[in-house]
Amino acid sequence: MSPLVSTPDQTRRLEEAAAWRLRLLRDPACEFSSDYIAWSADIDNEAAMAAIEKGWSTVGTLSTSPELLSMRQQALSRLRKTGTRPARRFGWGRAAAAGLALALLGAGLYRVALLQPDTYRTEIGERRAVALADGSQISMDSDTKILVDYSKTERALTLARGRARFDVAHDTSRPFTVTAGAETVVAVGTSFDVEKLGSTVLVTLIQGQVVVKDEQGQASSRAVAKPHSSVSLTAGQQLVASAASVQPAVATADLQVAAAWEGGHLVFRDEPLEAVVARINRYTEHPVTLDPAVAGIRISGVFNAGDVGSFVSALTSYVPVQATTNASGGILLQPRL
Repeated sequence: MSPLVSTPDQTRRLEEAAAWRLRLLRDPACEFSSDYIAWSADIDNEAAMAAIEKGWSTVGTLSTSPELLSMRQQALSRLRKTGTRPARRFGWGRAAAAGLALALLGAGLYRVALLQPDTYRTEIGERRAVALADGSQISMDSDTKILVDYSKTERALTLARGRARFDVAHDTSRPFTVTAGAETVVAVGTSFDVEKLGSTVLVTLIQGQVVVKDEQGQASSRAVAKPHSSVSLTAGQQLVASAASVQPAVATADLQVAAAWEGGHLVFRDEPLEAVVARINRYTEHPVTLDPAVAGIRISGVFNAGDVGSFVSALTSYVPVQATTNASGGILLQPRL
């Protein structure tokens, strides 16, 4: 990691932010005071407060890093030289001394903390909307995890699991990218849906234009270790990339079907049962498992997300499979005897 430096102005703002952080902890009503409103109206002060808030939570996870240990020693040394009279004058006591130590660390924490991507996740059965700092919006499906790493030159997100819709605020100076598996979607201002389904990645373009790149190169997990060329999508197209295929498939998508999950519905049109169950399992703590003999059965239908019972009942009524429930509540689908 490169050396951590800051300007005197950054340090001053971070120290002020730490002081306000302590006052707000003691008296939340300060948030509505004219002094705090005026101070926080400055965009640089707002950024400093965000860094302090992030630093508070980052200290625990980075407490053993050499950079943070070094900064802590420097901060404590400065506190010993200056004494604690300023803290006593404001009535903050030892808690304020710790807060000011964090502020002095803040010049480095501002850098260390911001190197850690923000993480957004949903639990099983939960959907969530996230507003990002640039005005972009994320709609997250159940059991989804996204890492967001913004900088001055790029907006880099990673879909670790699940599915989400991204409505991107236009900014040509900072490309917006979403990486899922080996695929990276590059956009400027547009709307698209990305789903990670096992080793398969689906990208559906709702509006605008995107480019999908294979970022793994020779480390690709596809059958032939060769990346595909960049693929441009136009509105209404869907790209499907899987480990079993050398090149991704691009086809016209039904956007109403693609967006059905946002309304709590799952729509399947002639899809293999294996893929259907993978989506169904995103909404239940008692996953459905498959006998490989039935994994390839093609399924069509509309189901309510999370209503596993109705899904299994419909399946066993119209498809030659039977369901067995185990002691933990999980369901096994097998060929009907």
